[in-house]
Amino acid sequence: MANSNSATAKGPPEVDLAELLSTCIDACRRGCEVIRNVWHRSLHGDDVLGSITYKIADDPRSALTEADGASQKVIIECLTNCWAREIEAGYVKIVGEEEDDHSTDLEGDKSFDTVYSEDMLSHFDNYNCPRTDREPIIRDMFHYLPPLRKSSTHTERGDDESGCDEIIIFIDPMDGTREFVEGRIQNVQCLIGITLNGMPVAGAMGMPMVHDTRIEVAYGMIALERDESKLVIPVPVLSGIKFFDALNPLVRDAAPNIGSSVDDDVGDRDGNDDSTLVVFSGDSMKPSLNLAMECLENRVLGGSEEWINREVGIDEVDLHPPIRKVIVGGCGHKILSVQRHVQTLVQRQNKERVGSLSSRPMVGAISLAPPGSSSWDTAAPTAVLLAADPKARVTDLLGRPLIYDGDNLSNKCGVVASSGSVASVIHERLCMGLCKDDALYELLSVNLSNNASSDELGLDKDPLVEFEVVSDKDPLVEFEVVRSISELDLVRSTSELNS
Repeated sequence: MANSNSATAKGPPEVDLAELLSTCIDACRRGCEVIRNVWHRSLHGDDVLGSITYKIADDPRSALTEADGASQKVIIECLTNCWAREIEAGYVKIVGEEEDDHSTDLEGDKSFDTVYSEDMLSHFDNYNCPRTDREPIIRDMFHYLPPLRKSSTHTERGDDESGCDEIIIFIDPMDGTREFVEGRIQNVQCLIGITLNGMPVAGAMGMPMVHDTRIEVAYGMIALERDESKLVIPVPVLSGIKFFDALNPLVRDAAPNIGSSVDDDVGDRDGNDDSTLVVFSGDSMKPSLNLAMECLENRVLGGSEEWINREVGIDEVDLHPPIRKVIVGGCGHKILSVQRHVQTLVQRQNKERVGSLSSRPMVGAISLAPPGSSSWDTAAPTAVLLAADPKARVTDLLGRPLIYDGDNLSNKCGVVASSGSVASVIHERLCMGLCKDDALYELLSVNLSNNASSDELGLDKDPLVEFEVVSDKDPLVEFEVVRSISELDLVRSTSELNS
C-alpha cells in the first residue's frame, strides 16, 4: 500500500488515486447503509419521512431528508479518518451537498492518529452502519495494480508550489432525494467523485436500493495522458462494480421497485436496441429541456439544418436512428444509465462479431438534464462513464465541459452525456444546434460577450469565446470555451470580472 501520508521536502504528500478511490468506495457503501436504514424504518411505521424540508419552497427536487444529512456525516467521517493530514493541509478538499458553506474542513487541533469520538460512533450505531473502529476503511481494494498503473496525483509541473495538483472530493450523499420521498427508490444513489485539476478522474456510485439484500457500488478511474497533439486525454484504468452484503434489510413486498434496473427499462423488447438511440431524461417540464428535446428530435435527427450534413466518418443514414425516451430520476442515475446501456450493447456486439466481419457503428445513448444539477451530481458519474468509454462525452447544453473548481458548483447550462459512436456525433450536433438558438440563451440567462453572435459558440468554431452569466446570478467569470473533453485541461478561470 502506498504511504499517502508522507510528504516530501519539495511539496505536498503524494496521494495514490487508487487508494483514495478504494476509501471512497467503502465510504459510499456505508453511506448506502444509512439510506437503507432510513428507508427500512419508514417501511416499519417510523415517520422518518415526515420531517422533510425543502431548500427551495414548493420544489420537490430540493427535498432534504434525514438520510441526506446522516449519510453525508458518515461519508465525511470515513474520508477524514483516512485522509486527515491531506485534508487539514489543504491538499485534498471535500465539497458536500449538505454543507451550508459547500465545503468541509478539519478544525481545531485534531490529532493525526485515529480518533473515534463517542458521538460519531453512536451515529454509526444509530443507522446500523459498520463502525470504523470495528471495521476499518478498506484502503487497498486495488493493491494488485502494477505501480505504473497506480495513478499518482503528481504531474510534471516542476517545483513551483503554486502549481500543485488540486484534488477535490465531491459528495452527494443521496442523489435522487425526490425519488426517495416518492418511493421510486431504484433511482436513488450515493455519489462520491474525485476531480484532479478540474477534471473528474475517479468516482464511486453507490446503489443502495437495487437489491433487497445487497448494495452495489459502481466505480471507475482514469489516468490523464497527453496525446501526440499535447492534448490531455482520458485513459481507462479501473471500471467495475463492487457488491456488499447489506446489513439493513429491505422488504420486497413493500418496495415493488426493488430489483428493477435500467436494463429492464431498455432491454431487448424489440430486438433493435443496438440501432436505436436511447435518451435518458427526467420528467421535468423546464423549457430548456423541452427545447433541447425538440432540437434533438426535429432538427438533429430530422436533418433539417444545413450544418447537419458534414463529413463525420459515419454514413449519414446511420445518424438518424429511431429514438426511445426513458424517464430516469436523479442526475447521476441518468449518466450511469448511459454507461450501463452501452456496456450491454458492447457485450452483445462482441458476441455477434465472433466469426463475423460486421462493423456497423454502435448507436449508443444520450442523457439530458436541465439546469439545476451541481458538481456533486456529475463528478462521480462522469468518471465512471469515461472509465468505461474514454470517447464518451459529458458537457453542458452548449457543448462546453462542466466546471469543477469547487466554487462554481451549479451546472447552470444543463448536462448532456453520451456514449457510442453515433450518439457522440448526435451529441455534438445537438449542442451545435442549441448554440444557434437564441431562445436557449434567454432561458439559461447567458449573455454573449464582445458582441458575439450565438453562431460563434458553435462547436465547429474557434473554441476561445468569452461568455458571461448575467449580473443577478453568480459573479461574472470569464472562461475559455473548448470543443471536446480531450481539451478539458484548457478550461481555467482566467479573471474575475465582478465580485
